[in-house]
Amino acid sequence: MSEKTDSKKTSWLDKLAARLHIKSNIFTKYFLTFGVIFLALLIVLGVSLVLLVNNYTAAERTALLRQNVESISNTIEGTLITQDMNYKYSMEKELLCETLATVSVSIDADVFVCDADGNIILCKERAGTMPIYGYFTPCIVHDDIVIDSNILSAVYQEGEIVSTVSVGGKTSFVVGEPIYSDGRIIGTIFAISETGFYNLSLAVFRIFLISAFFCLILAFICLYYLTKKMVTPLQQMSKAAKQFAVGDFSYRVKVEGDDELADLGRAFNDMADALDVLESSRRSFVSNVSHELKTPMTSIAGFIDGILDGTVSKDKQEYYLNIVSMEIKRLSRLVVSMLNMSKIESGDFEMKPRNYDIADQIIHILLTFEQKIEEKQIDIRGLDAFEPTYIVADPDMIYQAIYNLIDNAVKFTNEGGYIQFTLSNNDSTIELKIKNSGTGIKKEELSRVFERFYKVDKSRSLDAKGAGLGLYLVKLMIEMHAGRVAAESESEDTAEFSFALPKQYTPVVKPER
Repeated sequence: MSEKTDSKKTSWLDKLAARLHIKSNIFTKYFLTFGVIFLALLIVLGVSLVLLVNNYTAAERTALLRQNVESISNTIEGTLITQDMNYKYSMEKELLCETLATVSVSIDADVFVCDADGNIILCKERAGTMPIYGYFTPCIVHDDIVIDSNILSAVYQEGEIVSTVSVGGKTSFVVGEPIYSDGRIIGTIFAISETGFYNLSLAVFRIFLISAFFCLILAFICLYYLTKKMVTPLQQMSKAAKQFAVGDFSYRVKVEGDDELADLGRAFNDMADALDVLESSRRSFVSNVSHELKTPMTSIAGFIDGILDGTVSKDKQEYYLNIVSMEIKRLSRLVVSMLNMSKIESGDFEMKPRNYDIADQIIHILLTFEQKIEEKQIDIRGLDAFEPTYIVADPDMIYQAIYNLIDNAVKFTNEGGYIQFTLSNNDSTIELKIKNSGTGIKKEELSRVFERFYKVDKSRSLDAKGAGLGLYLVKLMIEMHAGRVAAESESEDTAEFSFALPKQYTPVVKPER
């Protein structure tokens, strides 16, 4: 069943390529399509040209026949009378037959004279013949020709005939003029010429065939290179896509020009760059997450096994259980971060905005870092300038964002250093800046610190315990509230992270990535 369906979907180009034993690909299809169209146009043009020339030649020939028939008719009217319209020989008739022979040869037609009944009495074959008993000898050419009564009727009723009819079993142009004597029709003069292609039409046709042959060769050469140039970027993209499918993102499409294909090529290369970065981030993420999961799980397993088998003494068990608890919380935070990221990116995270004091929230978050701050003897600055600052937002999401920023600041602040908090209450926005001393961030990395899975260089990552999701989550959560985030590093010894939120909640369908 599927084979039948596939065969029905086969295009005529595929069938043509199969008949020509050519591989059916996009180059072949374009080349054959353009070739068939060009060939069809040449055929139509050639047929139209030949028909036009043939019709023009036929019209000219008919006019020539008509002109000569009228001239001979006028000559005969002054020479013959009713009694002469027979086969009897006379010098006048002999001269008329010679005239008919001369005109017939000059215009390449058969010119003859008929009596009133349609019998041919004078023709070019009777010129120069010897009479027998006072009559013309029989004509082997015209004795078998019978002029149809309809043709005679047309001549008698309309005064002439110019038409294409069958005479003697052949389709011919027929031009006829009546012969008058004393106002009566005594006979008819006819000029007959076979229809078909004339010498001019055949000559034009031969010239056209020769010209068309060379035009086709030139056209197919041009079509080959134009089609090749047009489909080459597509073939490169196909090759690149196949390499991307197996995980190789190093291939790039060669871009030339500034047309739509060039734009597509550049877009394809941009996509390849993005995929390359994403793949590098993914690998880094897998490596980081594997390390972050393995390290605490190894510690947890070792401490628990030591407690169970008695290696750890009872007086040390509480100490190691506290370490196990901290490692479990660390694992929990990593899992929660990944779940939140997944929910926010898929749009499944449910926002619950309400009006609350963000200054009070910052102070409560700082209290959770009290032990770490005291251990590193960090000086907290700017809290004395805090005033109640209300905002309509999702408290849990903003809590997580501020928590991640403070956690980041505490990690990278040097011992005995400081963390500066600045909370600004503007007309329509709330802005929070968190500046810490310690190792700064290089300029080329400032634009990437909020990327997913990205971790700053090793100089800032020696003490970092995470998978590069914290700042990325900050960006997602703030942008979910139609806010903005920023990072600055004025010197090698300081770094500052900030965000601005509208005072009134403004939902965003999808965060900018």
